[in-house]
Amino acid sequence: MIRVIAMTQFAFLTLGVVSLKIMIQANTDASESAYLEFLNTISLWLFAIPIGWVFFATLCSKINKVPLTLKVAQVTGVIIAVACFLFLASASMLAG
Repeated sequence: MIRVIAMTQFAFLTLGVVSLKIMIQANTDASESAYLEFLNTISLWLFAIPIGWVFFATLCSKINKVPLTLKVAQVTGVIIAVACFLFLASASMLAG
């Protein structure tokens, strides 16, 4: 389950970064937006979030005690995947 959630996070982030980069290259007006410039600046650093989550989930599966259970890691991973999808959606919606 950890691999599926991690791959989902990476897929949403990759699609979001690619669409953001394409949109910035294709649209000269997009470079004037402070939000898009900020997203463009931090876009590659966002890939550190799923990597950190994989380490956290692996730690939770090894410890498997009350505060750090596998269920907590899965719920946290799904929340991060939703945030990655929102990044994809915001990058895609701003292209229009």
